[in-house]
Amino acid sequence: MSEPRSASVCRNSADTPSVSSLERKPVIVPMPTSAPRRTGSFVLTEDVTVRVTGQARTAAAMLREHIFRETGYLLAESPDGMLMVSHDPAMRGLGPEGYALLVSNDAVMLRAGTQAGLRHGVQSFRQLMTRDATVRAADLRDSPAFAWRGVSSALLPPAEMRKAIDRMAAYKLNVLHVFPDGDPDALRELVEYGRDHGIIVVPELSPATIELLELFPSRWVHIGTAKLTTKFAGLLERHGKLPVRWHDGSTDVLGPHGKLAEGDDGLRAVATAGWVGGLRTTSAVAPAW
Repeated sequence: MSEPRSASVCRNSADTPSVSSLERKPVIVPMPTSAPRRTGSFVLTEDVTVRVTGQARTAAAMLREHIFRETGYLLAESPDGMLMVSHDPAMRGLGPEGYALLVSNDAVMLRAGTQAGLRHGVQSFRQLMTRDATVRAADLRDSPAFAWRGVSSALLPPAEMRKAIDRMAAYKLNVLHVFPDGDPDALRELVEYGRDHGIIVVPELSPATIELLELFPSRWVHIGTAKLTTKFAGLLERHGKLPVRWHDGSTDVLGPHGKLAEGDDGLRAVATAGWVGGLRTTSAVAPAW
């Protein structure tokens, strides 16, 4: 397992950022690893076509759906389309969630080696779009700095939970930490909706609610502030799960590499930190997936 990394989540509105000039450096949230200044824009019209290469059809469908909602243009596919969405597993240097997005006056090229990278690239494309059906020129290369980028929430009505997941995906968050005290069918649907949007739903369970474990495919299970007993740890291990727990952020709580000083093998800790969109966010001493 690689060394855990800590993360803090930005506190920005879910509204798409805007810039007053097409010649300004693109405003992307969170800030990309590399985004040199470019001028100009790509103009979307009903004649623009989409080129899909590799296993990029799902991401291309997301992109086309967003363009349709914003402009009314239902873009067709074409082998020589000016708007290219490419899945390229041979790409190097971008990590498991990175992407490259180039927008010029004449073409758009989104490339990534993974489905997660393509999803993030689509979200950045969305932020570059303006209300007049143009896309600000950009040359982005980006890869998340942190593996665990999460929001913590009590269970809300299903429609509100879906809206929260949509908002998380827009800003490339990837973990929804929930307290599973609702209907199992609703929980199952939440997990599936999150999966379809690149969000892993991590439950906070206790020995009393452990029967809900099968609903969550997440490798990580939160145990709140509870002590990890030998019995509880054994139960989680038999299900192939690893525990995470809250801590207060003080340095004496954590041992090397973010492991709790209690000595529980494989146990990691997550600290509370701030709010976003009315939901508590988490700063994670993050495991590798």
